[in-house]
Amino acid sequence: MTARATELRDQGGNVITLGQGEPDFDTPRAVREAGIPIRDGQAKYAAVAGIRPLREAIRERLCRDHGLDCGIDQITVDSVVFNALFTSLNPGDEVVIPTPCWVSYPDIVALAGGKPVLVACDEFHGFKLRPKALDAAITPRTKWLILNSPCNPTGAVYGRSELLALAGVLRRHAHVHVHPTRSMTS
Repeated sequence: MTARATELRDQGGNVITLGQGEPDFDTPRAVREAGIPIRDGQAKYAAVAGIRPLREAIRERLCRDHGLDCGIDQITVDSVVFNALFTSLNPGDEVVIPTPCWVSYPDIVALAGGKPVLVACDEFHGFKLRPKALDAAITPRTKWLILNSPCNPTGAVYGRSELLALAGVLRRHAHVHVHPTRSMTS
């Protein structure tokens, strides 16, 4: 949906897309200047296949270094979460996902043949996963925990003591991999 909206906008259409939670303003200049320089408009979600200049650079290198003749439409820069789950999950493996969560996490797990285990994180605890809830959600079939901080969509950020408490639970369950993610939009 986002790619189609971008295409129509590039053709001069006045399109408003509701497909992603993108703000309609650029990252404030003070924020961009305080950290790594971010070019105007480059601190938002990228196209699903990846940003075109990166895909073109990959294509050029594949052609130059490996003699491959491929089109830009054959190059995709994927999500680390997607790749990690697709390459490691076996049918029925469980992935613990604190909720509210990014909308695609449960679907990626299911698409990869796994079973999403959604753990409700309430407002009273700042929408953060609690050690007791994590421990209760882990079974012998649990393969991953996806821990998003800052969390999209809630904005929750885990402090050091909270992360150490969760790590204490995970130490007792060494078979569980952790995929820490950082949200660009929270």
